Amino acid sequence: MKIEANKTNSTLERALFLLEQLSLNKGGSGIGELSEATQLPKSTTHRILETLMKAGFVMQEPSTEKYFVGLKAIEIGMAGLHNIDLVEAAIPHLQDLAEQTGQTAFLAVYNEGEVIYIYKVDGSASVIMNAILGSRNPVHCTGLGKAIMAYFSLEAVDKIINEKGLKQYTPTTITDHQQFLQELSKIRQSGIAINREEYDDGLSSIAGPIFNYTGKVIAAISVAGPTARIFEKQDELESYVKEKSSLISKRLGFVPSMRSIYLS
Repeated sequence: MKIEANKTNSTLERALFLLEQLSLNKGGSGIGELSEATQLPKSTTHRILETLMKAGFVMQEPSTEKYFVGLKAIEIGMAGLHNIDLVEAAIPHLQDLAEQTGQTAFLAVYNEGEVIYIYKVDGSASVIMNAILGSRNPVHCTGLGKAIMAYFSLEAVDKIINEKGLKQYTPTTITDHQQFLQELSKIRQSGIAINREEYDDGLSSIAGPIFNYTGKVIAAISVAGPTARIFEKQDELESYVKEKSSLISKRLGFVPSMRSIYLS
């Protein structure tokens, strides 16, 4: 929110601006700091803070007299994040992805060692593909599956491999345990998962992970199509996928600094 507190007479806007300033300082803020940052008189700043404190949106540490964002504001923010639907957040970006690339854009989630396709948008040059909404595919040989698994813990990955195996579907399917772990490491470093005909001959994809507000990977998106079309513009497609996966994650409340190497 971009509000110049000193240029508005709205008490509500001033209060929101103060809340935003408080959210930027993890160590809390004093009256003087807030007054200077908002260019509001100290008396006005104090009056608004007192009102916000009564409502639970702001709290004060007695020993330092510094102010912090209150639990009520946090509760409302968290409730908002919980109400954001993954598909709803992803649809406009999948539509853009399909339009920009001409290929099919997919959204999938992980479930019991497989990925489930929950939304797709066909581009102008899309071909008929086997993946339909609600269908399941293996995680180890799909771009979507690898994009998600790359952010699982080593223990979780090993468990999936032990239970599901690394079945070979095409000559390029990764079937070696150690090689697959190395593949996941590369994906974490690049933020992009590439499937070069690992599940279907002639079809390839480029995928990126989706994170929620807790920093946990919850889904992935991809651009998929004939191998020649995917790799003739590989750099461009990777850039599109990275951009859209990042925007969807941010829409779900994800902050990049929250992510650790392993998230599940």
